[in-house]
Amino acid sequence: MTENATANTASDTASSMTTDNLSAGGFIPGYSDPYRFETQGARWWRTPCLVNDDMLISGDLHHSPEKASVQLKQWQEAGVTHIIDCRNEWSDLRLVNELAPSITYYEHGTHDAGGDQDDLWYTHGWQYYQDAMSYGDDQRVMIHCHMGINRAPSMAFYILLELGRTPTQALTEIRTARPIAACYYAISAWHTYSRTHGLRASARAEGLQEIEDYYTANRINLSRVIHEVRRVEHD
Repeated sequence: MTENATANTASDTASSMTTDNLSAGGFIPGYSDPYRFETQGARWWRTPCLVNDDMLISGDLHHSPEKASVQLKQWQEAGVTHIIDCRNEWSDLRLVNELAPSITYYEHGTHDAGGDQDDLWYTHGWQYYQDAMSYGDDQRVMIHCHMGINRAPSMAFYILLELGRTPTQALTEIRTARPIAACYYAISAWHTYSRTHGLRASARAEGLQEIEDYYTANRINLSRVIHEVRRVEHD
């Protein structure tokens, strides 16, 4: 199950994740329902979430330049100096260059069709992060996709692995900061990390089990979260 294709999942475990931990508000039929803005998906969608001292995750900039400008000011106030945009369906490069020229913008789009992401997508994203950090200790990277549910959290997951986190630690940091982060490409990210670092089969298996165990213990109703965002994404 992904942001763009809710019928697909990154793994069998991920596809079985159903829970009622999320807010129950906002399901009155009709898009005129004002309570749709109070659901957990709607509230967290474009909220910048600080994962650690130099990394945030969010959904994308608003399609209105005026509202996007307000978001960019908020991001800059939060210390954002670089953006890694994980979408391949849209680019805000021109907009960011115009409204916030001091922010470095990395176009790093990929699909959101489920399954695996390419190894190079993860490794190049890690390189972008390293490049951003090379400018000094005061740098801070915003990683975002459209909803901030799968692609951006999964890229953050890979970066945290490269920073020395275990799969459980990385997923916990991400979900603690952003409760709607499903991070369903984490298995794909772990495969890339394992190949890149030449991990033994036993270590690969242990990491996969950590991810599966985390998914099982921390279930999220992805279709519901996506529905909550869909109901407000054109406002």
